[in-house]
Amino acid sequence: MKQIRTLYFFELKKIVDRKITWMIGGVIILLCIFLSFADLLSSSVYVGDVSISGYEAMKINREYARNLKGRVIDDTLLQEMADSYPEGIENEGRAIINDRTNGTVGAITESTEENGERKVYAEQLDPQSFINEYEPIYSFMCNVVENEILGTSEEELYDERAMVISQNRTDQMLTEEELNFWEEKSAQIKTPFTYEYAEGWGNIWTYIYTVNYMIFLMIAICLSNMFSIEHLRKTDAIILCSQYGKKHLYLAKILAGATFGVITASLILGVTVISSIFVYGADGYDAALQLIYPLSSWKVSIGESIIILFGVLLIISVLYSVAVMVLSEMIKNSAAVMAVPVGIMILTMMIDIPYQWRIPSQIYDLLPTNLLIKFQLWDDRLVSIFGRYLTNFQISPLIYGIAVIILFWIGKRKYQRYQIAAR
Repeated sequence: MKQIRTLYFFELKKIVDRKITWMIGGVIILLCIFLSFADLLSSSVYVGDVSISGYEAMKINREYARNLKGRVIDDTLLQEMADSYPEGIENEGRAIINDRTNGTVGAITESTEENGERKVYAEQLDPQSFINEYEPIYSFMCNVVENEILGTSEEELYDERAMVISQNRTDQMLTEEELNFWEEKSAQIKTPFTYEYAEGWGNIWTYIYTVNYMIFLMIAICLSNMFSIEHLRKTDAIILCSQYGKKHLYLAKILAGATFGVITASLILGVTVISSIFVYGADGYDAALQLIYPLSSWKVSIGESIIILFGVLLIISVLYSVAVMVLSEMIKNSAAVMAVPVGIMILTMMIDIPYQWRIPSQIYDLLPTNLLIKFQLWDDRLVSIFGRYLTNFQISPLIYGIAVIILFWIGKRKYQRYQIAAR
């Protein structure tokens, strides 16, 4: 055991001491920080010669949202929101703005400039009055109601939500047993919802797809030569003939690589979360998930969903690490090893299997490169294990764990049976 520990720390140090690890890590960390600022930096609101940045607009919206904290989204609040907008101002493709302090009203439209910057134009408004004080509620309703949002009542809002969820489950081809399962879960979700601002936490689900790919890319680059370097430098003969070369070293390398993957995932997601909270605020950790993603039937808070996300991401990072290292031993070429994950990423970005092909589609969506995406929050397809139904986020850690064990065994068998050919 002492020998494995010594080899483990030595292999981990080898990974961390490589210049490429720090270079690619620094670039990815900067990209994670930029995720929270990207949309805000690429948009502006203009009134004549006066403009307001996307960041300033976000701060105004955040202030209004905080003022609405604790308000029940019922007929009273919906009527207040409708009264704050003048009759007939709601038009398709246009955002509503209103200044209640002096009665100035207008509508803003969005266009794309030649340089790619998104600009929003408005007329006859003070920069501080671009956003209606009920805009957070309006935005919430936009995720549920398609038309005539201002005329929607409490009953119509929640009936519309139930109808959209029902249609979504029909499209996903859920069985009667699955529908009964979700009916029980839905009954536990209390309506009407109590509003709370939670953009800082909710945005993590928007960023996680990109974050997942960046973690996969970094692990592929940093661990692709974990075993192949020994064959390239022709030190494999010496290592395999040593006392701990065939048994202890393989385990030490796998553990070191998996540790690096977990640290990488924790660091990258941690930076992303901190950046999002810094920009949008840490409000709403205990808010219902449905306030950000109203079509979800998970009975958890937005903060609890991030914890679940983090746990699954750690398991995925271990799978990525072991898979890359096993490929390194099998292919014995670091460039070819890196090409495999890149190919997988490109392939999964380009291909989408429709719900109509229920089994292939569900298997495809359970791939680690596809699982971490916000649409999974309202993917209600289940997997039955001995009569117990599990969601994708419940079954995936089990599947990934089994995959890690199988890959570990394959890699170990290949490593220990490798014979040095004549050179």
